[in-house]
Amino acid sequence: MNKPPGFTALAIALACAALSTTAHARTASYPHEAVCVAPPAMSSIGADHREQIAGTSRGPLAYYRFGHGSPLLLVTGYRATMSEWDAAFLAELAKHHDVIVFDNRGIGRSMPDASSFTIEDMASDTAALIDTLALKHATVVGWSMGGSIVQQLAIDKPQAIGKMVLMSALAPGRTGVPVPADVMAKLAGKPGVTFNDIMAVLFPASSVRDAERCFGKDMFKPSDYQSAAISSAVTDGQSASLKEWETDDTAADALRSVHIDTLVLSGTDDAVVAKENAAALTRLLPHAYLLLVKHAGHAMMYQYPVALARAIDSFAHH
Repeated sequence: MNKPPGFTALAIALACAALSTTAHARTASYPHEAVCVAPPAMSSIGADHREQIAGTSRGPLAYYRFGHGSPLLLVTGYRATMSEWDAAFLAELAKHHDVIVFDNRGIGRSMPDASSFTIEDMASDTAALIDTLALKHATVVGWSMGGSIVQQLAIDKPQAIGKMVLMSALAPGRTGVPVPADVMAKLAGKPGVTFNDIMAVLFPASSVRDAERCFGKDMFKPSDYQSAAISSAVTDGQSASLKEWETDDTAADALRSVHIDTLVLSGTDDAVVAKENAAALTRLLPHAYLLLVKHAGHAMMYQYPVALARAIDSFAHH
């Protein structure tokens, strides 16, 4: 099996011993990257891309597509729209990939009437999009709840995935550590929760001030995208799906038979998904590599957009 660059014998021997994972692990410390910086106008996502609707067998799914190269599909997280990907992160990925981002069901123009659903439903939606767009050997990236969706996709339809990346992702069942209740309440947008409260959850203390200033400026915001509010039905559906995932021991057992090369990305300062989840995923998945990023929070792609995109690109191409 080929390993991503940098997985030297010394790195494997030294990295992540405290997490008691397999040997396929290392720790990275990335330099600070500029914030409040939009991608250059000449970048592949700087063009006037239009939102498209895929008429899948499951229903309509809204997406954007840009860049050139091997296909890379990104599955977003809890109560997130596709505009919540960091624009610089996407622009860097699009230098070497055909990048597709889309809204999960019930959000924007993706199955707008969807209400009650499960992780399995969203995984089937993702598989249907892959089929409709005829993506071959795609690298599929799941962030946060998207990581649960991608794991379920790998269980249900492994042939749809070339490689997978699980970023800030929960391990299923008793193998994982659930999102703390107070954190979940903030992410759910309970009454009284402020934007600053959300930033304090998504980012480590050292990065919160930058996030408060720059999160909105650094988002992927196509000119024609109408970012609708997340409905209570979608919030309730996604919350219930994640709660079920936290008790899904069947999924945990099934992952042991998933033979897909996997990069597990985790931040040392993630207040939403504890890094023990990444350790568990690395133990469960036979072909998993763990990259633990120092000083990174849950929304790590906003802190280190270029470095993380390059790590994903390196993994996808080796």
